[in-house]
Amino acid sequence: MKSKKFAVLYLVITSVMFMILHADIAVPETIRIGLSFGQSQANIFTLASETGMNILILEKGSYKNLLEVKNPKVVKVRRDEYYNIAGGKECEINYVRAAKYEGEVVGPYHIQIGGVYANAEAALQVLKQVSSITQSVFLAYEEGWRVWSQLYLDESECLEQIKIMKKEASDLKYSVVYPDKKRIQIIDNTTGKLMLLLNSEGNVKVTPKEVNGKVSSLQYKGKKYRGSIVMQSFEESDVTVINELSLDHYLYSVVPSEMPASWHIEALKAQAVAARNFALVTMGRHNAHGFDLCSTEHCQAYNGLAQENSNSTEAVNATKGKVITYNGVLISAFYHSSSGGHTEDSENVWGAKTDYIRGVEDKFSLGSPHDNWTVELNRAELKEKLAQFGVDLGEIRDVRILECSKFGRVTKLEVKGSKDTTVFEKEKIRSILGTRLLKSIWYDLKTDADVFVRGSILNSAEKGRTSNMYVVSASGKTVVKGKGNKVSVKGMNDTKAYNVIPDKYTFDGKGFGHGLGMSQYGAKGMAEAGYNYQKILEHYYQNAKVQ
Repeated sequence: MKSKKFAVLYLVITSVMFMILHADIAVPETIRIGLSFGQSQANIFTLASETGMNILILEKGSYKNLLEVKNPKVVKVRRDEYYNIAGGKECEINYVRAAKYEGEVVGPYHIQIGGVYANAEAALQVLKQVSSITQSVFLAYEEGWRVWSQLYLDESECLEQIKIMKKEASDLKYSVVYPDKKRIQIIDNTTGKLMLLLNSEGNVKVTPKEVNGKVSSLQYKGKKYRGSIVMQSFEESDVTVINELSLDHYLYSVVPSEMPASWHIEALKAQAVAARNFALVTMGRHNAHGFDLCSTEHCQAYNGLAQENSNSTEAVNATKGKVITYNGVLISAFYHSSSGGHTEDSENVWGAKTDYIRGVEDKFSLGSPHDNWTVELNRAELKEKLAQFGVDLGEIRDVRILECSKFGRVTKLEVKGSKDTTVFEKEKIRSILGTRLLKSIWYDLKTDADVFVRGSILNSAEKGRTSNMYVVSASGKTVVKGKGNKVSVKGMNDTKAYNVIPDKYTFDGKGFGHGLGMSQYGAKGMAEAGYNYQKILEHYYQNAKVQ
């Protein structure tokens, strides 16, 4: 659980630099994108810049430049913790003094030499003075500049070292610096020398240096990013890494990540406006983590500088400041890959009715690779996927569609098991089976236990399961029984065996995605047919306005 201090700090950050886009719509000039957080948090990583970098810290609502790094071009960042260094590799460990380790073990205890200094220059003078006493001295910033020494394993090591230092320089003050899990180390990646150690609770920011009027990018985990990298380390967590940049620069990467940059420019413009809306409306979903949006499809796909393309950049620039509103309020501009021919009413997918998310004909999406698809699962696979979500129905006995929307999407799916029966509504079954496996909720369901019984009308047949059927003869009603899981049906010409309990379930579906709002393949088709981006957006978002 994050501290109240952190919550206030985040509000300070996010309240800075808002521009008024339209009369009642405020849009932030910068946006914070979480690159690593939660289970993906990093404890050791590198940052690189071709032009060098500046290291800043947030104090009293504004960033303060702490250190200018001309060289090295690559720095290593890690938590101030216990590390085992062996065979050229290092890993964070839960240190136990009595344990045996291969290689070197370093720890989060330090010695402060001298006092607290008003600026880095004063601290550097002390650092130069004591470098003859110990080579392992470095700058630290924690409510002022300090000079610290070494990476000791515990207090006793520090006290022993202080005795030695006092013999060399008795005129200086020495004190033990105890561990704090929010501290991070910034290390010269070439030499391994610790350059700076600071408390990251208050936002440590790294920006690329400007050289000859040009600003380089920053590289993190093999990807280059515009803007700056912010690092925060919270108690009982590793380092959260955030990319802070302008909203338009963010869209430069999002648009080609969400839609092929080779598509028609009007489709790209529609995607740019929809992505801008989506970002603005959903910005608060990661407040608890210290940033606005994540970089995955949970928010919008964002892949940094390498994903950018001149076509999609042109689309973002051409629609700069454009948003979609309904009754003067920003809309949640949902979008998806392909509808299969018709989009859906919002209440049939996620429960809540939204006036501007109405099902519309989407003929221009037809011809996409996702028009039709088939997925086959057996009973064991279905049981396993349900179990992964904590649903235990026993052995699967049957799966049936109970209800569909007027456009054909499944709104209720019944799953019967040997222990229990449950009904999954709307998108729930997709979240369980996987959104890439079950591409949409517009599907028909077939099994290897389906039989068709013809009525009096020659061309009419009713689908059913052998487990629910019986035979009516002159002697009365007889339930169909089989040996094991099979029942044989004898016709005029042959006998065919059917499963009583289905073993295979075949989903024959249409489209890809939730089916709400703009269909991307539909936008592509409309653009190619001569529609501009405003008409495209106003088709998919009913009675909404592009302004």
